Amino acid sequence: MGRTATEEEILLLKDKFGAKIPDWYLNLISELPLIHMEIGWQAHEPEEDYDGIEYVEIYEPQHMIDESFEAYPGIPILEKGYVCIGGDPTGSGDPYFVDFNFNNPPIFQIFHDSGDQADEILEQGKVKVADSFTDFFMKGIIF
Repeated sequence: MGRTATEEEILLLKDKFGAKIPDWYLNLISELPLIHMEIGWQAHEPEEDYDGIEYVEIYEPQHMIDESFEAYPGIPILEKGYVCIGGDPTGSGDPYFVDFNFNNPPIFQIFHDSGDQADEILEQGKVKVADSFTDFFMKGIIF
């Protein structure tokens, strides 16, 4: 289903992000096979032709770096503590971010076309997916 982060990938994340990514997250992805795993949650009420489930694919470290340092909305919100942890496997281009300034932080999907200024993006261009990492994994559906 998924894989764990390699030692080289963990060192790359530490080098690139420094203290922006806490040790607990580095330990999580190096001990559990989360990378490339798709996790779903009940985002909407089911309809006749839609089950209401949305998904996030947990990114490998290089993709986290690319989305956080080379793409929008990642570039401007990185300074606010938001790190990209995953993407929408359906191809919407709306990645998932975590504000690692908090312990057990919430997870947000942030729209790729929500602007280029951090405050604008964080005020108008995000949707909370889960109140915390714990909540996300407890309620998540693994595919």
